[in-house]
Amino acid sequence: MTFYKAILVTIILFISLFTQNDGHAQQEQREHFETPRLVIGIMVDQMRYDYIYRYWDHYGEDGIKRLVNEGFSFDNAHFDYAPTFTGPGHASVYTGTTPAVHGIIGNSWFLKDTGGRTYVTGDSTVTTVGSNSDEGEMSPRWMLSTSIADELRLHTNMKSKAVGIALKDRGSILPAGFTGQAYWFDYTEVRMISSTFYMDELPDWVNEFNDRDLPAQYVSEPWETLLPIETYTESIEDDNRYEGTFRGQDRPVFPHDLPAYAEISGNGIFANTPFGDTYTFEMAYAAIEGEELGQDEQTDLLALSFSSPDHIGHRYGPASKEVQDTYIRFDRELERFLSYLDDNFGKENVLVFLTSDHGAAHNPEYLRDLGLPTGNYNRSETAELLEEQLMAIYGFNPVRTLRSTQLFLDHDAIRANGVRPEHVQRDAADILISVNGVAGALTADALRSGTFTDTIHQRIQRGYNASRSGDVIYWLEPQWFTSNRQVGTTHGAPWSYDSRAPLIWYGWDIPSGSSTVPVSISDIASTVSNFINIPYTTGNTGHPMNHIIYGEKQTY
Repeated sequence: MTFYKAILVTIILFISLFTQNDGHAQQEQREHFETPRLVIGIMVDQMRYDYIYRYWDHYGEDGIKRLVNEGFSFDNAHFDYAPTFTGPGHASVYTGTTPAVHGIIGNSWFLKDTGGRTYVTGDSTVTTVGSNSDEGEMSPRWMLSTSIADELRLHTNMKSKAVGIALKDRGSILPAGFTGQAYWFDYTEVRMISSTFYMDELPDWVNEFNDRDLPAQYVSEPWETLLPIETYTESIEDDNRYEGTFRGQDRPVFPHDLPAYAEISGNGIFANTPFGDTYTFEMAYAAIEGEELGQDEQTDLLALSFSSPDHIGHRYGPASKEVQDTYIRFDRELERFLSYLDDNFGKENVLVFLTSDHGAAHNPEYLRDLGLPTGNYNRSETAELLEEQLMAIYGFNPVRTLRSTQLFLDHDAIRANGVRPEHVQRDAADILISVNGVAGALTADALRSGTFTDTIHQRIQRGYNASRSGDVIYWLEPQWFTSNRQVGTTHGAPWSYDSRAPLIWYGWDIPSGSSTVPVSISDIASTVSNFINIPYTTGNTGHPMNHIIYGEKQTY
């Protein structure tokens, strides 16, 4: 009998070993038909992955650390396309696909049919709701796929609610999609607004929120560091030549005299401080209560995007004390928000994910002073070179325009001269590759028909939309910049400092754990869809991550 007991114990131990998830006991999963009462997406604009651990010792126990310790973190998550900008980032998270499919190829782009330019959410057919400015002439009309907000609403016969909130219009509109509600900040009239695409008038709760005039409170005192500035040893000296300033400010140093700068630029300058995050959280509380989100049997969606870290990052750069203070303050606001969710819903009834829309590069002058590889690329000189050399080859100028890192050819001139467009594309790509700082170039012909195994080439291809992108797409060497930037930073490259993003799942029945399995940010939407039992978006190309979270094997 002892022998058989020993065998039984061995079998039980064997099974136990294979039902653990990355060393953590797996939580009991809900029945498949159950769904959380509320899904909350938190996107932190320009949040680099390393900010989680760079400032770890300054975070409290119940904000970012709570997400990491109690949630499931994907530590090798990347945007699987380029360019890495705000518009494409938000569209990719909520549509589950890339610019090749959803069509949001930048924050703005050249229109091949008219020769004009469009803003990512610009729409002159709608008007502002909530102010007298034109800041509300916005909609998702350029997006070619539904978002998870749309699919949730369709699935529940429009009973579920979906609300997008951000300071930036594109940070709320693209997640809310075509059938949700989107609210964003009017920097001119300093209030939250929407457009007639979504509604005819603002709900009472939004008007009440605007009546609080929180921006006036935020700029009534100087911006000082939350903790003693001498403890911010993860950042460079406060007074340096790599950072920008507010209008009227002589040096980029703490304390920042917001009352004085608001006199010059208006109260909207608070959006360029951590208090923009506080404002966004306050709007989130108002939305949850005003719309009664998560209060019935239908799952609701709240899409939050925090725009201020991007404004601050562009001005000061990743090495600054201003960026460090921004994330320390964000952590405290997140702690308050998670506590609010505990009190009003219970952690087990909400599903939260936190991610970013892109990363950021270090300031080029800072890198140069450290002796690290960097450089500045001159687009106007490259345009002149292209025109000159292509004219020498073909006897006419086939260049229409050079925008961002895309070359658009003059197809009318090419046809009139009897030249094959793909030949001009190849010659132009060869010229571009010869330019100092250009890492590579791919023609539209290659992007439409080719198959690539190299990661960077794949990212360029996924960022190419056949109807909207140029004839040649090129990209720069790591840490090269498309301007003579002296202060702050920018983003948009296919390299890891721009493509890698935090991705943490929390709440519901999410087990604690982490994974370094490569995943794409465009995998988020299908993962959410699986959690709430709704169809994938119309353009979905991502792969759900649920099986990784729960330690299950999956094959595609």
